[in-house]
Amino acid sequence: MSYETYPAGSPYPGEVAPTVQESRPAWPAPRTAPDGAPNVVTIVLDDLGYAQIGCFGGLGGRIETPHLDRLAAEGLRFRNFHVTPLCSPTRAALLTGRNAHAVGVGSIMEYATGFPGYNTMIPDETAMTPAILREHGYSTMALGKWHLTPDAENGPWGPFDRWPLAKGFDRFYGFLPGETSQWAPELWRDHHRVEAPAGPEDGYHLSADLVDTACSWIDEQNAVTPDKPYYLYLAFGAMHAPHHAPREWIERYRGCFDEGWDVIRRETLERQIELGVVPPDTRLADHNDGIRPWDSFSAQEQRVLCRQMETFAGFLAHTDHQIGRLVEMLRERGDLDDTVLAVVADNGASAEGGPHGLFHELSYFNRSPEDIAEMDRRLDEWGGPTSHPHYAAGWAETGNTPNRWYKTTCHEGGTRVPLIVHWPAGIADPGAVRQQYGHAIDLLPTLLDLADIQVPQTVAGVEQRPFDGASLRTAITEASGEPSRSVQYFECFGHRAVWRDGWKAVALHVSSTHAFRVGMDPALAHDGDYDRDMWELYRVDEDFSETRDLAAEEPELLRELVDLWWSEAERNQVLPLDDRGSVRFNEPRPQATLPREVYTYSSRVMLGRSSSPDLRNRTFSVTAEIDWEPGQEGAVVSYGNFAGGFSLFVLDDRLHVAFAYLGRQEFAAADEVPLSPGRHVMGFAFERTDDHVGTVRAFLDGEERVRLEQVRTNPILWSAGQGLQVGGDSISSVSRAYRSPFDFRGDVRSVRIGLDEQATVPGDDGRILAVQQ
Repeated sequence: MSYETYPAGSPYPGEVAPTVQESRPAWPAPRTAPDGAPNVVTIVLDDLGYAQIGCFGGLGGRIETPHLDRLAAEGLRFRNFHVTPLCSPTRAALLTGRNAHAVGVGSIMEYATGFPGYNTMIPDETAMTPAILREHGYSTMALGKWHLTPDAENGPWGPFDRWPLAKGFDRFYGFLPGETSQWAPELWRDHHRVEAPAGPEDGYHLSADLVDTACSWIDEQNAVTPDKPYYLYLAFGAMHAPHHAPREWIERYRGCFDEGWDVIRRETLERQIELGVVPPDTRLADHNDGIRPWDSFSAQEQRVLCRQMETFAGFLAHTDHQIGRLVEMLRERGDLDDTVLAVVADNGASAEGGPHGLFHELSYFNRSPEDIAEMDRRLDEWGGPTSHPHYAAGWAETGNTPNRWYKTTCHEGGTRVPLIVHWPAGIADPGAVRQQYGHAIDLLPTLLDLADIQVPQTVAGVEQRPFDGASLRTAITEASGEPSRSVQYFECFGHRAVWRDGWKAVALHVSSTHAFRVGMDPALAHDGDYDRDMWELYRVDEDFSETRDLAAEEPELLRELVDLWWSEAERNQVLPLDDRGSVRFNEPRPQATLPREVYTYSSRVMLGRSSSPDLRNRTFSVTAEIDWEPGQEGAVVSYGNFAGGFSLFVLDDRLHVAFAYLGRQEFAAADEVPLSPGRHVMGFAFERTDDHVGTVRAFLDGEERVRLEQVRTNPILWSAGQGLQVGGDSISSVSRAYRSPFDFRGDVRSVRIGLDEQATVPGDDGRILAVQQ
């Protein structure tokens, strides 16, 4: 039980006398929840399209999600619920009750810029849900994807003031950046990096691990404080890439999508009308630009595209199974009836796989298309530990049926998502579909309202800004309840929209990033030129799928709404508009460690990408001093994983060096001469010879032993999260020659990394030889 502190300046309520016998003790009052306050569970699914779960269409009934469907049958579905078009902004809005730009999260954390709406530094005066609930007697726990800590603060020494525990959660178990492998995730428990409890060969999968931990924590919480309600925030890595699922789940869907997306889109809309999750007069929009008709693909292309969707479907069905395990535990405990449980997606389906999909999603961030013949060759690996896949944009369009466009855009395909609310104690008409407008910023005010907690003026002594959101309580408890708002703006990478009382003005901004993502003609891009964007106008309360543009018929109304957008943009810190995509990884910003030309390490460390030396597209060297005995294998120094990075390692008593490129290619070689026992100085120099290309020379005790020519490196991003590790390669291996964890069994005495002019290797006479520039 947690307790209030005595208010500053207030008298002590007890009595203090010269002796304890004469004194009367007093304790601060315990923090208690309002009578009858429900448990709260929020489940966030990542990159989930409007039509992908069964009770919202299930792609024409092809994808089975029985546990989510049961929650909907016992609860409510909202068919007009909206979020931001991107993951971090939606999570910031959902947890703070404020618009994302207004709290500095106008884009993902990795794309931070030095403007108020984009610095990713959520202020204390916009406290998150757990901080408020904890002050009112709740236990609070977060599991899964966080993605709300500034990129530079994701390292093992923080700072931790923007990590989950500092934002109000009692416990955290999950990953910090935007994505991770489901087979070999980068995991943190509270403030400590931990290894996954098992590997894929043992049946490990992150989604199951998260639910196992959630059930364990709820059991612990109930054992210690059974009268205390809890708030569980469970944010799966699913359905974001990589689409990873056990093979038996993928095989359930073999052949289910062979008819192709043209047929499946039509059948999905028919099913949605039957389910009532779209109005009966909803029309199917034409294909988005860049989407080809299914019958225009070759047999080989169709085979690859179908395997992508089979993998995604298996991933979603497997995730539904994990949700079912959690719900069944709550049901068995007797908690479920008085638990407010909400399931929501963070944005629409993602087209980041491009026109043909990707075996490794990092190809998208590095602007490097893949060859479909190579994808076909590795088809059996799809969804497994050696893949990091993403489906094609055509499947994203299908998953957003009947909505237009995708994640990152401000059309309904980017912003309208499924919302399921399950609360048997408070829902009078289970199975109903609500049509009231709502937004992610409404979830926090709604939860407080349902728990009978007043909107706080201060949290942890900090005066709070008013919420931008409003409660949806009446929409939950009454079929004719009021919507939460009459106006809502949207913006992402220059795409813009504003909704007001059923009307919506929206502009698609065709930047180079957008054209590359969806397979449009790059000549159509107009980077930085927003005057060329065409504003469209829709009566979305009558035109659910944005198929009838009324801009020419209602020019005055359109101008009024565009002016309203600019007003909302200024009020919420949206400006300046910025249409750049992954190049913002390179944007100068505060770093966890001050940039320097020489980095030295005297012990084993494991760092994230953001706290590691920046080695991209430059000459650098790695030099390690080790003590070694025969049989002591392992990675001496590694960086990244098989998607991009390097490893200097000892295997079969020989020195090895390997570089990985986009999960497609490995440049590797080994010394022919076995190591001798004792102390050695080993390392390599990467000499840049062209853009992201160089020569690697590996040295042992001053003598060059290995040379690799024309080594390619990732141009923009080496890995999503993994950075430098001294003394091992613990999460996902760089080289195919070994399997992680691959800790070095010898002693690493020191490691030196030199950049540019400081890139050096030890010479055979003891001198330091400068690498040729």
